[in-house]
Order: sequence, then C-alpha cells, then structure tokens
Amino acid sequence: MTRLTCMLVGVLTLAAAGSPPDVDAVAFTRAFRAGTADRFRNQQVSGGGVNFHGAVSERIADGTTRTSLVITLGADRDGAPVLIKTWDEFVAAERARTTLVVALSGSNLPVPSGTTPQTYEFSGVYDGQVRTIMRVPQASDSPAPDSGPCKGEQPRADGGHFYCAPLLVSATARVNDTAK
Repeated sequence: MTRLTCMLVGVLTLAAAGSPPDVDAVAFTRAFRAGTADRFRNQQVSGGGVNFHGAVSERIADGTTRTSLVITLGADRDGAPVLIKTWDEFVAAERARTTLVVALSGSNLPVPSGTTPQTYEFSGVYDGQVRTIMRVPQASDSPAPDSGPCKGEQPRADGGHFYCAPLLVSATARVNDTAK
C-alpha cells in the first residue's frame, strides 16, 4: 500500500509540474557559441528568425531527401542580440562573424518561396547534433577568422568559408507573414 501511495504522489507531482518551458533560441545559440549548449540537450528550443539561405536539401538515412532550413536569429554585437531583417545586414553580420543561427530538420518544414528572406517561427529539440553552414560568398573578405566546419564533418564544397551551427531535430516551422 505504501508503494502505491508513493507512486501515486510521484505521478501527481510530475503531472502538476508540467513540461519544462521552451528554451529561448537566442540564449541557446549564444550558449552554443560559448560551448555550453549541452545543458540544453533534449530540450525544446523555440524562437523566430529569418531564412536567408533558402531551401537546403537534407539527405535522410534511407537515401531520400527533404527540405531543411537555416534560420538567422540575429547578430551578436557587444553582448546584445541585434535583429537582422535585410540582406545587407545579413552579409555584414556574416562578414563580422557574428550571426546567430540554428539549422532545422523536420519531416514537414515549409519550403521557402522564391522570395527570400522570409521570417519564420520555429521549434525543435537540441539532441547534440550540429550542421556545417557555408558563409555567403560576399562575406569571404572578412579579416575575422572562421571557426570552420563542425567537428567530424567535411563540407562538400571546396574554397568556401564554413562555421558550425546547432541542429534542432523534430523541428516545426511556419512562415510569419506579419513580421516585417
């Protein structure tokens, strides 16, 4: 009887606590850049940002492909996040090596229309995976060093500038037409 009572109290306590709140995407990407993102492992990360990269083709283990997205949350300048809305702001942040980005992988992500940039609201789980991102060619003349591809990943393209971004899996996203 005591075990049953303890089990019931435990179940009720867990139910009352509910699910943990989503982690803010900007705080998460800043932790990733600082090397402390593992504290958010297996947690839901949510936020909003702009897709400047268009659709990215992602190869699945079974050999098929699907759409993946790279979302720019903003730029990290002087310890404060700055919203990026235009292509010129994006290129400047890439050149300064201050972009805050996440990659999204999910089974039903929306395909960007031909007009990028588009603003998205998104959510996904960080399970420790990463994705190598290629910088835009317009940012290749930067005096700031690049971090290079993610550890263990070799980019398919030669001669580009690369950096590592966190990958959110089981991601969902929607175009936010009201954000301007």
